[in-house]
Order: sequence, then C-alpha cells, then structure tokens
Amino acid sequence: MIEIIAEAAQGFLGAPREKTALLARLAAAAKADAVKFQLVYADELCTPDYKHYALFRDLEMPDADWLALARQCAALGIGLYVDVFGERSLALAGRMEVAGIKIHSTDMLNAPLLEAAAQSSVKRVILSAGGCLLREIQDAMSIMKAKDIVLMHGFQGYPTATNENQIARLESLRRAFPHARLGFGDHVPETDATRLWLAAVAVGAGAQVIEKHLTISSVAKEEDHESALNPDEFAAFAANIRLAYQALGTAAPAPDFGMSEREQQYRKQMKKHLVARRDLAAGAVLAAQDIAMKRTSAAKGVLYEPADALGRKLSVALRAGDPILRSALR
Repeated sequence: MIEIIAEAAQGFLGAPREKTALLARLAAAAKADAVKFQLVYADELCTPDYKHYALFRDLEMPDADWLALARQCAALGIGLYVDVFGERSLALAGRMEVAGIKIHSTDMLNAPLLEAAAQSSVKRVILSAGGCLLREIQDAMSIMKAKDIVLMHGFQGYPTATNENQIARLESLRRAFPHARLGFGDHVPETDATRLWLAAVAVGAGAQVIEKHLTISSVAKEEDHESALNPDEFAAFAANIRLAYQALGTAAPAPDFGMSEREQQYRKQMKKHLVARRDLAAGAVLAAQDIAMKRTSAAKGVLYEPADALGRKLSVALRAGDPILRSALR
C-alpha cells in the first residue's frame, strides 16, 4: 500500500494556528493520506546565536493548539505526522497520538533522542537517511528496532538537482534493512517539469511512502515553498503516484507470477497451438516433422507444447492445418 504524506514542514510561519489548520484541510482535499508539520521548539534545535533561531521561535505554537490540530486531522480523516527535535516535542507528539514521528537526519547521531523515541508510545518512526552513512543508519535502526520504521531517502538541496536524487540508493537500503519500509522525500524544485512524476521512479524502486511538500500558494512563496506544490498540483501528484503504484503491482512466487485473469485470457488467445504440418492418418505416431505451431480458432483442448504430442498416437485422421487436440491423442 502506498502512503502519500503532504509535507507542510514550516509552511505555517507567520500565523501558526490559522495556517496549520488550513494546510491540514488542503492536504485532505488534495487526497494526501497524511500531513506532516515540524513541531518546533527553538531551544531543541539550536542555540540562541544560531542564524535561524528567531525563525524557529516564530514557529513555536502552544501545546493546546497542537492538540487541537490533532483533533482536526482526526475529524478530517487524515493522518498526522510531526518532526520532533527533542524530548519536549517527542512527549507532546505522544499526547497528540500522532500517526508517527519523523526524526531528521541531523539527529541520526543523537542517541538520547533516539533512545527516548524508542521508549515512547509512538509506534511509527520515519527516519530520514539523507546525508547519513550506513553505519549511522545501522546504529539508529538498532536502537529503534521495536518500532515500525520507515527509512526515508532524499534530501532538501534548495534545489535538489535531478541527478542528486540517487533513487537507486533505495535498493541498497532494501538490502541492508529488509524489514524496514522505504520512503522517498521528493524535493524537486517547484519550477521543474518532473515535479508531478519524479517520485513515481522511487515507487518503482521500492518506496512505499512518498513525502512531498505542500504550500498554501506557490506565488506567495511561503516558508519551504522551494520544492512545494500548491493544492491543485498536489492532487494531481497524488493521483499520479497512486497510478504508478497500481501499475507496479506484484509478482507472486508462482510459475505464472500471479497473472491477472485478463493476462491468462491473453495467454490462451495469443499463444500458438499445435497443428498438423501435413495430412496425417489415424494411428500415426507423431514426430517433430508432423507438427507446426499456429494460431487457430479452436478454444478447448488445444496443445501449446510439442512435448505434449510427440510420440503420441492419433486416434483420428487430421488434415494439414487441423489443430491437434488433446482428445485426438491416445
């Protein structure tokens, strides 16, 4: 099952209570499965001298407003994820009963936070792997082995060039962590022609969770707009990704790979049948020179493989071109 997350990130800057509520409604209207926000407390992210400290303070929202947002998402029927950056935001995420939390790649080495997340009531953890080494991911996965983990590949490059996505890395992550679900964080620039379909490549590479930025309005250039889609574009994006997942289908561990009924019908209609290469008398023992393969109008009892007829005796005479039916052999 594919899961599409509308990444609202810091798009609520300026009016947190109003914009989080609006972004949640827009995500639901655009048919996202979930919406995700950064649950920010500035002091969990950086020191006061850091250049973006004031911005992070502006993103802070009272706990009551976060809890109200959780209730709104439940009423909308859309999942809610939050990025957490420390134990305070992690504790609030638990109180909000979110669908899951995301731990940013910058915290991949933050063992205290990882251990706290492992002990938390939150069952699902999205672990961002962009910019992380294999051993770092292994250590984090070991700490949180009891959680439902989504390993999220991708990074925000402002902009992320097409060749920097390295979607083939999903296969490496699948081999290294076969029990984890894989995700792809799509950060295609808002002006790039691939913004509505590049993530479909990741679906083909095994991603089951797709994260894409959503903005209230592209022209307003809200925070984190650089790789975001407006609501109408997001609806088209979500439809594209679900079609890609539908087309991917499955391959069953069976001789026919789990063919659909229509494909089985195609096989019956299009495969060539065994026919008599020349006139054959009743009692003739069939040899390779007696058999040809052609499509015929026969529908029942036809043979597709020469081995089913070679060495068998005909119970009836056949003219050249007649299908060799199973009932004609003894």
